[in-house]
Amino acid sequence: MSALHSLADHSPSGGWGPPPRGLFIDVLGTLVEPGPGGRFKSIGKSNFYEGVLDALFRATQAGWHLYLIGNIDSVSFGKQTQAQWDKFRDGLVMRLKSEGIPVRRDYTCTNHPEGVAGQNRDSVYFLPGTGAMHHAAQAEGISLSLSWVVGDSSTELVAGWRAGCCTAGVRTGDALEDGAFQVEPDMTTESAAGAIRWIARDQTVLRRSA
Repeated sequence: MSALHSLADHSPSGGWGPPPRGLFIDVLGTLVEPGPGGRFKSIGKSNFYEGVLDALFRATQAGWHLYLIGNIDSVSFGKQTQAQWDKFRDGLVMRLKSEGIPVRRDYTCTNHPEGVAGQNRDSVYFLPGTGAMHHAAQAEGISLSLSWVVGDSSTELVAGWRAGCCTAGVRTGDALEDGAFQVEPDMTTESAAGAIRWIARDQTVLRRSA
């Protein structure tokens, strides 16, 4: 069963300062190299794409809030189990934390409307729905118009576009060739590392936070 996992203290802060901004990063194919058939490996055997951990560290140090997104089809369609995914996700979050990269929330989705029994429930976090982005905006006050969605397929990018976020497509994983939707990302890079480095340098004008 897909569930929302809150991983940090999310109390919004007031006062003068830049509005909170989110980085919604697809996991498989963008952050971590998937195994054969889109399966995920054990976290100890998983390969992060080159440079992405350093880029995420710099982004979170610059104040960006990191959220994990993505449809986990290998669980939805019974190729792997929910327990396997939970173990992988927990290991992923711990690995990122060990690199100084805090994950604000996990919005990954293991349910699919056409999934196997037990994984075919509706989920607001199923992409290309916008539930993840709007939940983060409501719960943490992030500005969606100043936030970015980074992914390797049109599914994540369409979700970002629908939510009013900026979008960055990467040429890893599906390499934007899945053909599910027609979408023109705001930026296209060879890997997530390049996109995140550019995003982390983006500066916004200070405004009054609520």
